[in-house]
Amino acid sequence: MKTLQHGFHINFGNSNTTLLFEGQQDQLIPSTSQILVESDLFLMAGRMMGHSFIHGGPCLSGLCPAVTHVLLGGSMDTATIQLEDIADLDIRQTVGLLDGESQLSESDRQDVTALALTRDLPGVTVDNRKWLFYRMLQMAVSGRTMRQIKQIRKGLKETEVFQLLTGRADVVPMMFPRLSATACSAKTALDHIEWPLELLSDDEGEYSMTVKSQVAEYLRQFIENASPTRLRQLVTSGPSTCYLTLRLPGHHESYVDSAAQLEQCIATIGLI
Repeated sequence: MKTLQHGFHINFGNSNTTLLFEGQQDQLIPSTSQILVESDLFLMAGRMMGHSFIHGGPCLSGLCPAVTHVLLGGSMDTATIQLEDIADLDIRQTVGLLDGESQLSESDRQDVTALALTRDLPGVTVDNRKWLFYRMLQMAVSGRTMRQIKQIRKGLKETEVFQLLTGRADVVPMMFPRLSATACSAKTALDHIEWPLELLSDDEGEYSMTVKSQVAEYLRQFIENASPTRLRQLVTSGPSTCYLTLRLPGHHESYVDSAAQLEQCIATIGLI
């Protein structure tokens, strides 16, 4: 389930990690990658969710409520969708131009119309602006992920968990917990770290084995002493364009110096 939550180590050309679910906290939606859909990876994801739940294992946290609604048989038209549910930031920005009643510039109008045409929707007018906003929201979230949702549903049905979810509404929050409500411990953070293989190698490279071991110990100590907020930032996955690799410097001679730099950089995407 860790790989399901934080990505598989499959390189499709733009990253060492491929995410099955994208978006921000508690608003994750299935990836729109056609390669993943055609590979039936979401069918596998549904099976993994079902088996993990049956055997008391971890669950997928932070799934978008609109996706959960449709997954369990609800209509796309009755799903409550927010602008933040759109994982693609460019699409979110364009759709967001329709939110409210502020006047659209000619450039904004062209951007909205161009996106609408790719969805077989009409251009924006004064009369259809609100309708177009909600319609584009639906298509950006539920519409682009229907095949993925159907695969997940099929996987849940094969494990016979789907019948339980549709018959017992009280089980749904247990199956799909909110990420903001899940606890994060030092053990959770340490379990999410894949320590570099170089630590097990005799080839010292740029730094000696002693320095590498010391840096690893600094990181371990930092995690054990970090606040829940810092731990959550450590285990939260980044965008699919990020390599999700934490590069630690070997020049610090004390834990205090190392921890200070970690505090400054832990929430950024760049290298430390």
